[in-house]
Amino acid sequence: MIYHSIFMYYEECARKWQMVLYHPSVCMYIVKFKEQFIHNPFLQVATFVVVASLLTPILLFVVFATISAVFAFIGFMMIQVTVLAIGASILSCILFCVASTFIMIALCVLFSSLFIYYILYYTNHAFKLLTMEKLDRKF
Repeated sequence: MIYHSIFMYYEECARKWQMVLYHPSVCMYIVKFKEQFIHNPFLQVATFVVVASLLTPILLFVVFATISAVFAFIGFMMIQVTVLAIGASILSCILFCVASTFIMIALCVLFSSLFIYYILYYTNHAFKLLTMEKLDRKF
């Protein structure tokens, strides 16, 4: 409802503006201004200066806003990459420590079990050799 009323208001304003622009006396003044503008270099320079002075703040604002947005995006990306790099480094260090701890425990268990196995094997072998010697002496 509100949108429709606003739309109707702007249509009415556009219609009034068109009536003003196409009025014969306004058209005559526009044609006279065009002729004066073409033949008068001072009017051209004055018009250029006025338009440039009116557009300069708008242009500077647009440039400043664009540059600020670009730098904010670049800064955000740099901070995000830095945080991700730090997090990845910490995570990889923790995973390396956990993995190396498990590997060292596994190697200790393996070598100790091999050590115990060979101790038992060679003591058993030595015991057999000693007992065989005693049995051989009895016979």
